[in-house]
Amino acid sequence: MKAKKINETIRLGTPEDIHQIANVYSASIRKLCSKDYPQGTIDHWARSTPAESRLADIKAGSLWVAEKNGVMAGYLVAVPGELMELFIAPEYSGIGVGARLGELGIKLAKQNNSSEVILESTINAAPFYEKLGFKEVSRGSFSHGTSNINIPVINMVLGS
Repeated sequence: MKAKKINETIRLGTPEDIHQIANVYSASIRKLCSKDYPQGTIDHWARSTPAESRLADIKAGSLWVAEKNGVMAGYLVAVPGELMELFIAPEYSGIGVGARLGELGIKLAKQNNSSEVILESTINAAPFYEKLGFKEVSRGSFSHGTSNINIPVINMVLGS
């Protein structure tokens, strides 16, 4: 039996993508983070970021999307020195989309001769980032918006 060819594209995000990006963000949090965070945190976090908030990253050229057969499979936000966001739609988790976005993110973050690349990982994603070469340096929490919900994170660094 012949394997079905899956076409993958990674491209810069556009303003037309913001609602799909918001859907990937929410679905990823609800499904992939659900074992490591309390349900109340998941519910708040998954609906905490308006779709329009991605427009600044799109305008800056720092938001990239991955598509499989024309369907958004994940997205990445990277700036020199930092991988800021990497979210994968749950149905595309574990098939290499995240690794390809992560590798692109590292390349983009190393621009301007950044010797280190930092990120704040969710608890569930830390093993994924370790496979990309990141190491845990500390733990903390991310205060989300104006709420009093703090999301535990793992601070990681990729050396030069």
